[in-house]
Amino acid sequence: MFHNFNYKKPLAALLAFTVSLGMSVSVYAATPDIVKKDVLELGKKTYFRRCVWCHGVEGGGDGPSADRLFTRPRNFNQGTFKIRTTDSGHLPMEEDLIKTVTNGLPGSAMPAWGEVLKKEEIVAVVNFVKTLVQDRSFDDVEDEIVEVQDFGSNPWGTKGPYHLGIPQEAIDQGKEIFIKNKCFECHGGEGRGDGNPTMKDDWGFPIVAADWQQCWNFRGSRRNAYDPFNVVRTINTGLNGTPMPNFKDQINQEDRWKIAAFVNSLCPRKNIDPLANKPVSDFLISSEFTAGPVAKTIDDPMWTVPDSDTKITGWQDDEAYKEEWGAVNRPRKNYVAMAGQITRGKRNFDPKVDNLWVTSRWSEEENAVYYLVEYHLRFLSNDPEWKEMVGIQWPAKLQDLFGAEKPYFIYGDSKKPVHVWRADFLPVNYKPTNAPNPEGYKLDVKVTELNAHGFEDVKVRENPVVEVVDSIYKQGRVKILFRRALTTENADKLEVQIPAQKFIPISFMQWSGRDHEKDEHMAISTWFYTILKPQIPNSIYVNAVIMGCVFAGFQGWLMWMTRRTRKMYDDGVVLRDRLPDQPS
Repeated sequence: MFHNFNYKKPLAALLAFTVSLGMSVSVYAATPDIVKKDVLELGKKTYFRRCVWCHGVEGGGDGPSADRLFTRPRNFNQGTFKIRTTDSGHLPMEEDLIKTVTNGLPGSAMPAWGEVLKKEEIVAVVNFVKTLVQDRSFDDVEDEIVEVQDFGSNPWGTKGPYHLGIPQEAIDQGKEIFIKNKCFECHGGEGRGDGNPTMKDDWGFPIVAADWQQCWNFRGSRRNAYDPFNVVRTINTGLNGTPMPNFKDQINQEDRWKIAAFVNSLCPRKNIDPLANKPVSDFLISSEFTAGPVAKTIDDPMWTVPDSDTKITGWQDDEAYKEEWGAVNRPRKNYVAMAGQITRGKRNFDPKVDNLWVTSRWSEEENAVYYLVEYHLRFLSNDPEWKEMVGIQWPAKLQDLFGAEKPYFIYGDSKKPVHVWRADFLPVNYKPTNAPNPEGYKLDVKVTELNAHGFEDVKVRENPVVEVVDSIYKQGRVKILFRRALTTENADKLEVQIPAQKFIPISFMQWSGRDHEKDEHMAISTWFYTILKPQIPNSIYVNAVIMGCVFAGFQGWLMWMTRRTRKMYDDGVVLRDRLPDQPS
């Protein structure tokens, strides 16, 4: 039996369903593209607002600021990224790029954008940067193999922020592996990056090895400068685009952590400023009173002071000094932050020295004060036209300053002049080489004294009275020991007089001759303070002993009286007090 069936309605319904299904599928299929388009648009806006100035319009590392920066900004076009968890030569994970943008790259001009940008802006700009890669594709799952490395875990279980407690045995074994693999050829004999002055990156630009004694400048180390994982990651993955290869095939995982232990041991422990990701400056430079004359040689134990803050590390690394000199007479090695002079003239956007270490002693017997200034500089100049220089700046008329007044921090001004002690020097028989010279190089030093009433009025003083009594350049570290009498005959002629027990403004200047720094093209600090600490009289120790004995005697007498009274109560010699309503 056949029914008269109307095919038009079902066909129309089927057609409508198919069309609607197709539309739904097309809408859902297009949704990711719409979302991605919005993300890329936000990323593009963020990039051209924040990143283009260094990395360039097309991501070639050729922005308007690029020529002023060292090292140069990354060229994204080849997809060559330094900080990754992937194998050498591989593209990074998206999370790697997000961390780089968020935390920045310490020791370079790349800031931590996590302090400025929102999370969605960071994710968006990372996705936009991926589109700037021209030679490779993050979406090419066939040709682009991404292999996340196995780094292992910290075998000693040390904790941040300082990761103290790594066994000395592991450190010593790490040093042996460091020597065996000739890491010193780039990083230098003591890890200050002074091994090879001719290195270039993949684009032919000069590059230097990391200074392991300034781990806060390690790329990818923000917020955890002392974590040995930073070193293990670099050994595992290498740094794409640089001469630093990976060593995962040459060095097993256990030994990688031992090298990290050695590298970690080289970096002094200081309180790290979480915003700047560098040690907090020691704004008071105390000059330690010294009974008798001060040693005039840098290698004398009197000047042997660790870079680390002993409030963090204790005395465990300095027992020999403690036995000879005691904790009281031990001067502090002060960290002084430096920055490029960018206020006028030939500005220094790329200072090669970003900190000094300053130690001071003074002697009443000599009527003199000493300042030992040290800093890291990978390579020195041999050119007499471009000498290396470092200076100490003082108020020339200290007696005229009121309260917290200080001269202008760069060469003073017309009303508040300054007095500068400057050491100009060249190394003797120096050759930059990747073969460490444990003996170091002597320095040919000339002392220059300046008076300045501002940049336009700088004059050299005749017959300088400041001396440099010792100096050396040893494995990437300059050491200059200044000496001067506390008072001079020219007290009224723009020559600082240095009284004891008074806070005196002091600042520092440094010029790298090898990098053609001279005059206003320099690194400079802000004003700090220095003070000549008074002698601690012996009576303070005697009085402390006497007071301790008196206190102990009083405590003993009190205990004896308490026991005697209790015994008298127990023997009935003395009746205990009773409350008024208590029956007898």
